[in-house]
Amino acid sequence: MKILVIEDSVRLADTIAEALQNENYVVDTANDGQLGYEHASTGIYDMVILDLMLPKMNGYEVLSALRRDGQNVPVLILSAKTEIDDKIQGFTTGADDYMTKPFEIRELLMRIQAISRRSHHQDTSHPVVGNLSYDPATCEICNTQTKKSVQVSGKERQLLEFFMNNCNQVLEKNQITTKIWGFDSNAEYNNVEVYVSFLRRKFHHLQVNVTLRAIRGVGYIMEVSDD
Repeated sequence: MKILVIEDSVRLADTIAEALQNENYVVDTANDGQLGYEHASTGIYDMVILDLMLPKMNGYEVLSALRRDGQNVPVLILSAKTEIDDKIQGFTTGADDYMTKPFEIRELLMRIQAISRRSHHQDTSHPVVGNLSYDPATCEICNTQTKKSVQVSGKERQLLEFFMNNCNQVLEKNQITTKIWGFDSNAEYNNVEVYVSFLRRKFHHLQVNVTLRAIRGVGYIMEVSDD
């Protein structure tokens, strides 16, 4: 699970990031609203922890802009603003939860887990592209016509979900690398090529009509073939 912490206190942002990393979350931080909005707009995060009193763009503005852009990423507001009107504004703007400072890390972790459970409970669909279907519960991909199936795991699963959620859209290599490995990762571009090749082999094995076409010098696009 990949989390973005938007908090202007570098020390607090680093403290939260370290605590979340100790729980095996992948974490990026941003210390002003504008940078936080730019990061969150990439669509690579599973959750955003958002302060309200931020430079350049305040938290309400960040959240409002994300919702206006159609970004449905769960957002947990973490703020020193404790008035009921502040909380009402946060929820009406589109927040999924609201915590006040000072706070306990244990409670923050509990809130994150609760939001995550709600999000996964709401998303029970099996994505289908062409005659390729994917079951997130079993991590299996299946040819809907032959019923032949095979499992995907780890980075294959993450990459598959990213492609299926953005079918017929060109995904740039650096966009894929950031989504799957994170902003601060040392992953090389050829990692993308390797995992794309793994998925292609499984598509070939299942004989599905879905392809991952390379766009030279740019990235890849998932398409349904005409064959």
